[in-house]
Amino acid sequence: MRAVSERILRLAGAPEGFEPAAVVRECIESGARALLLDRGALPPAFFDLSTRVAGDLVHRITLYGIPMAAVVPDVAAHSPSFQDFAREANRGAGFRFVPTAGEAEAWLTDRADDSADRSDSGAGR
Repeated sequence: MRAVSERILRLAGAPEGFEPAAVVRECIESGARALLLDRGALPPAFFDLSTRVAGDLVHRITLYGIPMAAVVPDVAAHSPSFQDFAREANRGAGFRFVPTAGEAEAWLTDRADDSADRSDSGAGR
């Protein structure tokens, strides 16, 4: 299930064949300025860093300047390497792993508004 607010593309349901390129393309084509991935939208491969699914998505959103928040209620329930990945991600400005959708929406709203301000002033992507 995909829902779009005015500025945030929210992926809520379990996708069949989760493809980072398709997710980013949908975000851009919808006109959204940020991406929220609910827990149910993240396939098991996302949490297994050896599959490169998470890394590919993060690379693409960074390349296109799309802020992303992923709802992961308990990062500690995943592998030590994923925990390190999430901890490092949360130090940066481009994407976050947060425990609730409310936190994700709040964080993304700030970034989507900043992105809109840059676009309106001619300094956007």
